[in-house]
Amino acid sequence: MGDIYTSAEKVVIWLGPEEHASDRAIEALGQLASKIKFEWISWKISAANPLDAGTDWLDLSKPAPFSDDTYQSIGLLFKRAWFYRLWIWQEVCLAKHAEISCGDSVMAWTSFTKAVLCLSRRVAPPVPQDLPMAVSVIYRLCTTAGGYELGPILFRTRLAQCSDQRDRVYGILNLVEKHERFGVKPDYNKSVGEVYRDLMVQSSSVEGHRSLLPSCELNYGTQAMASWIPDWSVPKRCIDILESKASGPSSTQARLSGEGKNVLNMVGVHVTHVIGRLEILPAAWPDVGQWHQRPSPSAVHGAMKKLVIAVQDAVPSPRDQQAEVICRILFLNAFSERFEPEHQEFLNFRETVRRFQELTDTALEVSDTLVYDFGGLLGLFYTHAFGRTFIITANKNMMGLAPDACRENDCVAILLGCDSPMVLRPTDDGHYTVVGECYVHGLMEGEGLLGPLPAHWERIKRYNGNTGRDYDVFVDQERGIYHLEDPRLGPLPEDWYREEHSMGHLYTRFRHRTRAVSGFNSVEHDPRMLPGFLRKRGVELQEFALA
Repeated sequence: MGDIYTSAEKVVIWLGPEEHASDRAIEALGQLASKIKFEWISWKISAANPLDAGTDWLDLSKPAPFSDDTYQSIGLLFKRAWFYRLWIWQEVCLAKHAEISCGDSVMAWTSFTKAVLCLSRRVAPPVPQDLPMAVSVIYRLCTTAGGYELGPILFRTRLAQCSDQRDRVYGILNLVEKHERFGVKPDYNKSVGEVYRDLMVQSSSVEGHRSLLPSCELNYGTQAMASWIPDWSVPKRCIDILESKASGPSSTQARLSGEGKNVLNMVGVHVTHVIGRLEILPAAWPDVGQWHQRPSPSAVHGAMKKLVIAVQDAVPSPRDQQAEVICRILFLNAFSERFEPEHQEFLNFRETVRRFQELTDTALEVSDTLVYDFGGLLGLFYTHAFGRTFIITANKNMMGLAPDACRENDCVAILLGCDSPMVLRPTDDGHYTVVGECYVHGLMEGEGLLGPLPAHWERIKRYNGNTGRDYDVFVDQERGIYHLEDPRLGPLPEDWYREEHSMGHLYTRFRHRTRAVSGFNSVEHDPRMLPGFLRKRGVELQEFALA
């Protein structure tokens, strides 16, 4: 089917007959789309017509100027089953041109996308209460294209629905590059667990691939599997940690062992261990997916203030310094300044710190008048904190967020090829149980393997207009110097060299002088991050037997 959608001149998406004032909803969405101009590079929303600048159409601090009845019709349109099916992702993501058809109403998918993106950035209307959740689900569909890596597509489709849980893998194969499919072909004679295990085994055996291990989450699944096999049949409780590079440009180093090959051995370093955990949100609070049952903004505000006081008691430090660290942790360091040009989908770091300090000032009473600024501080705090606990490690400068299944004495490890630090629990038989990925301040940029970046250096994402994608680049903020490669890495080993290729101004490929690597003539992972060279740097690597 993927080839059909890719080859078609136009894909028509049939949502069904007109009902529940769907014609009014599509007309309103079209009107909203016509009022705005959306810049994909920076995600900036501006007026399509200068006469609309400064009007309610462009004021993101309030809902779009629709009546309650219109919002109800939009909410009912967004509840249509089509938007929640996994298999429809390829209809949209692979199409050259697509349009929505509902009853007699027709709307270009590009206009629909503009309207959804605008709604996602605005304060939510009072009714319907579950509209923000519907918008967040459809938003992922609207902002996905084909050609992604496997991990991001698994994350983006986690709330999509399918009747056969094997299709969590099979249903997205057409959306990823061929080399990201790892030879996986649909085989419905296999069980769900076998399909997920095979994907983990095959992806872990390909040198240079980023590990899918961060998809694992302890005690939250329906399949009886080893802890290193993600259960994609249920969404993770914790939102994924994106844009981190805890293991730098390394390559997964893994092998199977044990009876039935049920142990996955991965190479990495034990950095620290957990010595304390602080509750962030009450356990009884609803999943972020149950938006209409969410706690009040005042309750979330109270939880935020309580956490800040608890952190200050556990790790005393100057208030301004601690506020910056806590903000980077709670918002997973996903700020607009980390993109070039600045990405307005994300919060501005300095403004976030300022607002955060205002909200957590001990003299400030918890207000009953606060509202959820959808995509803003309170909403993101709740989203990022749900299912997580705040951890204090043996190195008290290293605090962070971990799955709430985390316990004291769990270890924090950096595994080669794994973008996030992982919480692992030692067992009596010498194995480790995978608890889940974590965000630990001071470990998210390869510090556990390479040490801190030099002063003034930072890794950012730089946009390229020709490919429409962001690429990692290291920048010396003081001198304005850009490097494609990590400045902490020394010269290349003598038997490796940089390959010249058409995209060499965006990323580096490496080639061994005498042999192919895992069947590839050249690779993107850096040979200076291979185990032998890391050990020469003094990194105390070990093998973790994950069971």
